[in-house]
Amino acid sequence: MYYGWRKKIGLIFPSTGYAPEIEFHRFAPEGVAVTTQHVLFERVDPQGLAALGERVEEAAKLLATAEPDLLVFACTTGSLIKGLGYDKEIISRIQEASGVRAITTTTAVVEALRALGSKKVVVSTPYSTEVNEIEKKFLLDSGFEVLSIRGLEYLDPKMMPKVTMDQMYRLTEEIMQKEADTIFVSCTGLGILDLIPLLERDMKRQVVTSNQASLWLALRTLSLNDVLPLGRLFEL
Repeated sequence: MYYGWRKKIGLIFPSTGYAPEIEFHRFAPEGVAVTTQHVLFERVDPQGLAALGERVEEAAKLLATAEPDLLVFACTTGSLIKGLGYDKEIISRIQEASGVRAITTTTAVVEALRALGSKKVVVSTPYSTEVNEIEKKFLLDSGFEVLSIRGLEYLDPKMMPKVTMDQMYRLTEEIMQKEADTIFVSCTGLGILDLIPLLERDMKRQVVTSNQASLWLALRTLSLNDVLPLGRLFEL
């Protein structure tokens, strides 16, 4: 079997995480192969996230030897921590280092929200208030109204893979606003793709998550229009 006979995706993501790799492998359509490279991640604060973003070039060079069709920097706050336009800067650095097209999770989230026609969002995260405020400003600067945002206040990146679906369900339920048209659950470290249909049904809102948006934009960038059971976004 020649894996990746349709397309090949290279994932760059934090060393403490499992969810992007597992969820991309689980939901990648027939003929799409996924290969991965980790980058060191030490702390979920502005300094740690900025340091994470500075390590993408070496990972991109290594992944380029597998000849992927697209590289994905799968980290949400790691690709927005320096504000509006930082994701585009990271994309440029990855592409220059590897010679391969690239996207980031932040880029994907913004594109997903726009594709869904989102205007007013509530945001649940595992992050600290400090990091949430930076993410809130990024979303506001990108044209979305953030009605509420709340996190689990984790600073240790090793905590992200331990967050359960019921934790994020309850947190999202607590911050829900009746005016909201979209729920955004932020962080590629969360293994919550299976929660999306349930959230959309129970809370009667369209849902965007970091890994869902990353996979959606990766496939659409590669001109693959497969419909996956991951919420309304994949019906577009």
